[in-house]
Amino acid sequence: MSLKLSERQQQVLQCVKDAKAEKRRPNTASLTVRMKRKGHAITEKQCAYDLGVIIRTKGTGVMSFKPTGMRTMWIYNENNAQEANQ
Repeated sequence: MSLKLSERQQQVLQCVKDAKAEKRRPNTASLTVRMKRKGHAITEKQCAYDLGVIIRTKGTGVMSFKPTGMRTMWIYNENNAQEANQ
């Protein structure tokens, strides 16, 4: 099953996966910085929009978590992504 995400959304999703591989739980600002380091021109608002689309798209395995008084963290769960693809 292929995900119906734009190229930029796929790049943001890859950044979330990369953060997971580094055992980090990134927030929108840190993902924006990560995208800029990779050479992509993106604003924090664009990144937040793309993350909103990603969490509402079935099969991405990304969910949001907002502890009280903290920024929203974006968590990638491989099991959720695999279950949706089966």
